[in-house]
Amino acid sequence: MHNAAFTFGSRARNSGSYLLHAIAAVASNGVWIASQFVSLGIILDAIKNGSWARSLAVGAFYTTFTVAGSVLMHWVGVNYIEKGKRKVGA
Repeated sequence: MHNAAFTFGSRARNSGSYLLHAIAAVASNGVWIASQFVSLGIILDAIKNGSWARSLAVGAFYTTFTVAGSVLMHWVGVNYIEKGKRKVGA
């Protein structure tokens, strides 16, 4: 979710729309802070319990789905959001 929001923000920043950029920035930063609380809890729990297999599983899960979220948001942006002044480079 965070990478999807980050990709949205990055592409919106390069568009000609200040409103789209503002919306994307709120989404990206909101998702970032929420994910920090969740991630920190999981990491601290894994360290406290000595569960390194769980830590590796969480890392693999995170990596897989951040890549998928980023690529999917890029596709959504290109195909549905970036029209007219919202188009990257406009």
